[in-house]
Amino acid sequence: MSKRLIVCGAGVIGSNLAKYLSEEGHEVTLIEQKQSVADRAAEKLDVRVMTGSAFEHDTLENAGVSDADMVIAVTNSDVVNMAICSLAAAYGARKRIARIRDMSLTGIVEGSERSHFHIDEIINPDEVAAQTIVKIMQAPGSREVADFAGGRILLRSFDVPADSPLAGERLGNLRESDFPWPFIMVAINRAGQVIIPRGDDVIEGGDRIYVLLPHPSLAEFLTFVHPTVRLPRKVVIYGATSTGTSLARSLATRVKEVVILEENRPRAEKVAGELNDVRVIHGLASDADILRECGVEAADAYIAVSTSDHHNLISAVLAKQMGAKTTVITTHQPDYTSIVGGLGIDAFINPRLLATDQILRLVRGDRISHVASLPECKSEVLELIAEPDSPVTRKPIRDLKFPKNSIVGAIHRGNEVILAVGDTQVREGEPVVVFSQEDAVPQLERLFMRRSFL
Repeated sequence: MSKRLIVCGAGVIGSNLAKYLSEEGHEVTLIEQKQSVADRAAEKLDVRVMTGSAFEHDTLENAGVSDADMVIAVTNSDVVNMAICSLAAAYGARKRIARIRDMSLTGIVEGSERSHFHIDEIINPDEVAAQTIVKIMQAPGSREVADFAGGRILLRSFDVPADSPLAGERLGNLRESDFPWPFIMVAINRAGQVIIPRGDDVIEGGDRIYVLLPHPSLAEFLTFVHPTVRLPRKVVIYGATSTGTSLARSLATRVKEVVILEENRPRAEKVAGELNDVRVIHGLASDADILRECGVEAADAYIAVSTSDHHNLISAVLAKQMGAKTTVITTHQPDYTSIVGGLGIDAFINPRLLATDQILRLVRGDRISHVASLPECKSEVLELIAEPDSPVTRKPIRDLKFPKNSIVGAIHRGNEVILAVGDTQVREGEPVVVFSQEDAVPQLERLFMRRSFL
């Protein structure tokens, strides 16, 4: 159902949101204070663009805030985003979402039960990025990660080495009876071409495979795909940012040695005083001697999360050359997608893309409870909830007209994870995890809606 949405801030998150939401048929108004940014958005996007401050009541009134189903505040200022939500609530907007990066502000809002600030949902890209990197560390060899059904169903992608037991295997030979730890392969990315796997497909060395599996299967599956990979024992983190400090705090309870490298001395001293179990070194990440002092040659992972995308990329390349086994970077540049693999970067995280996924889920409503974008194969993995008497509940999966570029992967039924096969039948209210290329998502959603018909 089409909604009236107001997006405040035409930065990367705001512009991407406006684009996706408009393509899904929503009525979108984008508000941006800077004239040059607003003009650029108006040229690229098929949405209504207004120039002005969303913190001013005249701007919000002209945007139709009183009839808005949702106001999404994603400007660069946490305080402004909070104020926009309060003002939007006073004018009658039905729901308000704010991007808040400062963890102390997040704590204040959460501690005040949100209603005091009239914020329905908080989006913190940096914290989500930290949580995502932790999941990558817990699944050595994985490139992209997402959790569904409250962490009971896992999506992990892996590059298949030539010496992996999987290389050369025909999918039809990977019978569930042969594996006490069940999994289902939902996609193969082969040299940029996405393959929805069938029984006759053969896995090749160099493929990137996308796998859904119950949480208990993860450890055994990792050993199967990458027999020599081990959980990290030493991690070097470049950047004492909010992502970096949150990541270090979390990893310190899981990893034997965690080192933070920070170029800003006051920030390094501050973090050193806050994190007792983490070694903090002040210096330049581009300095090979400083990296040696960090012990990067013995690091199982080098994770670059500074505020500079360029420094993250360059330092990770240097760390890899010096012996770091795995390198992970955060970047806000979507163009980096095409080059990081060639530079030896093992995984990259785009916090803004993660934030966009979160907000898209909230806008789409109860029918879609989780979204994970896979930009390298222009696909999404969705957790959909089957509505009563929706088409997906009427027949077994093999008899349904699913879009060509999609595949049902897993169902969460009670306390059980069911990996889908042809005779599986979805029941109403069940979370269903589906891999789908972007152009197939609208048709896929209709299968889970009550008023859709085959």
